Parts: sequence; structure tokens; C-alpha cells
Amino acid sequence: MRRGYGSGTPRPAAARRRRQLVDTAARCFHRHGFHGVAMADVARQVGITAPALYRHFRSKKALLATVVESGLDLVDAALERSGRPLADVLFNLAGAALERRDLWALLQREARHLDEPERLAVRARFNALVAGLTARIRAERPEADEGQLSLLVTAVLGVLASPSVSGLRVPAQDYQRILTAAGVAVAQAELPDSRPTSVSAAAKQEPVPWPRSEQLLETAITLFHDHGYAAVTLDRIAVEVGLTGPSIYYHFATKSDLLVSAFSRAAHQLAAKRVRRADDAELDALVHAYIDLGVRQRQLFGVYVTEAVNLPPEDGRRIRTELTANVADWATALRRRRPELSEPASLVLVHAARGIVNDVVRVGGLHTRTNIGAELETLAHAALNVELPRAVGHRDPA
Repeated sequence: MRRGYGSGTPRPAAARRRRQLVDTAARCFHRHGFHGVAMADVARQVGITAPALYRHFRSKKALLATVVESGLDLVDAALERSGRPLADVLFNLAGAALERRDLWALLQREARHLDEPERLAVRARFNALVAGLTARIRAERPEADEGQLSLLVTAVLGVLASPSVSGLRVPAQDYQRILTAAGVAVAQAELPDSRPTSVSAAAKQEPVPWPRSEQLLETAITLFHDHGYAAVTLDRIAVEVGLTGPSIYYHFATKSDLLVSAFSRAAHQLAAKRVRRADDAELDALVHAYIDLGVRQRQLFGVYVTEAVNLPPEDGRRIRTELTANVADWATALRRRRPELSEPASLVLVHAARGIVNDVVRVGGLHTRTNIGAELETLAHAALNVELPRAVGHRDPA
């Protein structure tokens, strides 16, 4: 006798297929971006036809919404089952972040492509998560004002988001424990006073006349940052600087040329401040240069952090190699300072520290805080210098 199912309850086989589609789409959107994935791509990887996929999801946006919502379900469950200690909360949230490495990247990069009702629903759920985490950190830091709490929560979320971009293959339990330790250290960090420092968003530069190609690049960076690369056309960039017709092609043949130029600019500026030293000051210089770029050129930094997925293949490989080399420089400098760390542990901590900068610079108005440069250095070093349990993240004795 066949078991009956109500109209609102999917049959087990259909539910399994739906979950398979969501998991596959999550990986595809994470790796290639929303606009780089077709419904047929997802269907083919699952072994069904595109029309069969549309029986489960009416559109690609509906599929993206379900992907994001399922990840938030996992995060909500992690928060709800956590005890009162902050370490317990962050341990469970780190586990969710590692189980769904795509989630934070999709929230930050792709959720803006959702239709307004779904986008607002996702934002409301994320705001509820932030409120829950804020309450936990407030209990640990009752002396912190609202601005400091917002900074600490965003920094902790930056640590948790770091597996979305790291690509590291570290044993899950070790990775989870390292992220937890880094998150707790960041939440407990003593922030510096409010006096501005040499790395400050308040620093102003006198405007200078720009050649047309520079105007186009700066305008493209602004539009890519504000709307996402896929949503911006060459025609729109040209109109913003007062060009009409094919004039823009005298300067940039394709939109991707502008994106590559933006990445090259960011990489050049980081390399220009590279200080190769045999002592542990090298790590301080690397951290300072990264924060300086983020605070002083927030829009360029935002493009550098989020839009690599849209680079053309050949340039993408080259630029990703440069990014990997920059991370490796941090990890080498960190191990010079902390020789007890294993290479995997140092890379986890480096990505966590960079994740703090990535998120704080781009979220809300935190970049306008008077002393944001010094605050970011404090938070990044809190992650980099965290003491790990002896069983986790230490090199085996020779």
C-alpha cells in the first residue's frame, strides 16, 4: 500500500532531488557567480534536464533564494542550539560556516540579484542573526558602546566568513577550533581610543585633473562596487563620464578590461608597500598595507575582494596566483613571528584576519569611524596572535 502525502509535503524522492539541486547550485553560484551559471548547468551536473529542474524551481532567482535560505537555516540552528558562553556560540557558527562555505560569499556578492521580496526577506533574517550575535557579545563586553559592538560583531562575522574565500583544505575539527579561537579573541580585543591615525578614512586628497581613461576606470570601479560587475554595462560607464557612441572603445575594448585594470591597480598598490624584512615587522607592514588600501580606497578594495569571480579565465588565473602569493607572504611572515604554528593553521589565521578587514571596510558605515585604521589593526592582530590549543594548529616537533 502506498503511503499518502499531503499537498504541502514533497515526496521523499522529490525532497532528495530538491536538496541535491540546492547543494549543486550552491557550489556553482559560489564558484562562478549568479550570472555565470545557467539553470541548464545545474541540471546537467545533477543528471536531469533543464525542464525537469523548472518543476522544482520556477526561476534561477528562486533557486538562489532557496540556496541562501537553506544556508541561513543552518546558521539559525547553530545559534539556537548554542549555550550562553560566546565560545560555544562561535564554535557552532564556525561549524555552519564550514559546512556551507558558499553562504557568506553568496550573501555578500549574489543576494543583491534577488527580487525585492526575497532580498528583503534574506536581509531580515541576516539582521536577526546579527542581533542574536550582538546580544551574545554585549553580554561579554558590557562596557562597549553601540558603535564598538557593531564593529566587533562585523569583525567576528568576518572571521566566520573567511572559509568562503580561503579554499583551504584543513581537517574540519581543527579548522572549526581555530576559527572559534580567533573569533573569541577578536570579540574580546581591547579597542584603541578614538584619536585618528595615519590609516584613516578621514584623510582627504586634493582633486587633480584625470585623463579620460582614468575617469573611465574610476567610474567603472564605483559602479562595479555599488551595483556589481554583471549589472553594469560599458554604455553606462561611458554615459557617466560624458562619452557617447563608440568613444569608450578607444580606451577600453571590453568591460572585462576595466575589471582587470582595477585588480591590477589594487595588486600594484599592495606590492608597492611590500616590505621584505627578516624580522617580524614584515607582518605588521603587510597588515598595514592591506588596511590602508581598504580604508583609503574602499570602492577599489570592494571590487578587489568580491569580483574576482567575474575575471576572464586567463587574467583570472594570473590574478588569483597573485592573490595566493600575497596570502602566502602573510603566512610566511606570521610563521616567522610564531614558529610554533603549522602552515595550515597560519593560513587559517591569515584568512581570518583579512576577512575582518574585508567585511569591516565594506559593511555599513564602519569605514568612517574616526580611528578605523588602528581599530582594524588591533582586530586583525588579535586574530593573528591568538593562542591555539596545543592539540590544534601547532607543528609537530622535529
